[in-house]
Amino acid sequence: MSADPLFELLGMALELMHKPFLVPGDPRSAELEFYHQFRKLWDRGIPVGLGLGHILLHPTPDGMLRIDRLAEKGQPAECLALIAFTAAEFPPTACRHRVRIAPTGDRWQIQNPG
Repeated sequence: MSADPLFELLGMALELMHKPFLVPGDPRSAELEFYHQFRKLWDRGIPVGLGLGHILLHPTPDGMLRIDRLAEKGQPAECLALIAFTAAEFPPTACRHRVRIAPTGDRWQIQNPG
């Protein structure tokens, strides 16, 4: 279990990914399956339960995924993470984390939590 609830949530979504939906060598298939599993966790309220508050996962123009926390309880909205499933360079951003997810053997894993 990760000390950071965001990485705990990302790890949960990765663990739920189904191999039949992952096309070898196609990061887009992994991104779509990750999104599907993330949404299942989101629908169950897991991010709020982990203390992340209300968050949104959406694509960026650079082909990455972005996680934003909505403003609530006097706290400002913020970008929690940019997530890349390719070797693309991360753009300059005010996001708290830049996360690269890549294949390791037959699984996709977080490569550089940062």
